[in-house]
Amino acid sequence: MAAESRIAALACILLMLGLTSVVAPPHAPAAPLPGDPVVVAVGDIACAPSDPGFNGGLGRPGRCRMKSTSDLAVRTAPASVFMLGDAQYNSGSLADFNASYAPSWGRLKPITRPAIGNHEYGTPGAGGYFTYFGNAATPRQPGCVKNCEGWYSFDVGRWHVVVLNSECTKISGGTGCAVGSPQQQWLAADLAAHPAKCTVVLQHRPRWSSNNFASADVAPLMDTMYRYGVDLLLAGHSHTYERFAPQNPSGVRDDARGIREIVVGTGGSFYSGFATVMPNSVVRKAHVFGVLKLTLRPASYDWAFVADPDTPFTDSGTGHCH
Repeated sequence: MAAESRIAALACILLMLGLTSVVAPPHAPAAPLPGDPVVVAVGDIACAPSDPGFNGGLGRPGRCRMKSTSDLAVRTAPASVFMLGDAQYNSGSLADFNASYAPSWGRLKPITRPAIGNHEYGTPGAGGYFTYFGNAATPRQPGCVKNCEGWYSFDVGRWHVVVLNSECTKISGGTGCAVGSPQQQWLAADLAAHPAKCTVVLQHRPRWSSNNFASADVAPLMDTMYRYGVDLLLAGHSHTYERFAPQNPSGVRDDARGIREIVVGTGGSFYSGFATVMPNSVVRKAHVFGVLKLTLRPASYDWAFVADPDTPFTDSGTGHCH
């Protein structure tokens, strides 16, 4: 029996016996082809200079590791950085952005596509965030530096990328993610106008998370994503790594049309943990820092978690677009 056949047979036996692991085995995706963009995604990144773990920007074990995670990203040489919110703790002030985020992840600022998080709103109107990232954070409203929409879209290679503002109570009079809200209507129109083979959505709050960080407020947006065939959802907020199987908006596994959510709140700020494991949570890891490397192919994508050497961990695989 060939080696591949023996491995497949063993996998079937383990599945029948219920002995599968929550951590996926290492997988080596094919090398990127010319024109296949490689991007890095992560959120929950830089602690404030006043944090006891700041240590001159170098951090300490378990805290303030933004320099180390940014080094991982720099070495990857990505085409783009997908920043998944809470870039700067604790209140997203412009002074803290300049003192902490800028010397670390700011090295990649020219290629960063940011999503806004809850801690950015610790400064009124998220003024520090919108001022620091400028038009990159609000391309639909050039020059806006406070109380901006925070949602937009762009293309990378053959992929369409949508960035949402998941701080639903902070926008549109507190109804920012509801059916009929400006953001929900824009999302439906944008996805309808860009029927790309592959689509990924970036936002801070996850729809699903095996702790209390999951957000029911974004459910109407999930309905819209599913209706228009979104393939991948990347989020932060939970300071963990968690990958889900493709699901429909009700949380039912759907390998044909479902959205795969990956939570990557591992940018270096500090740790959080898990509680009750959600259905369809395939891989989860707490107490880890690192970045998610994605290779965006014309009809598929490879993912690989690249960990801070102080918190070793790996998860990798390939997904196919609808």
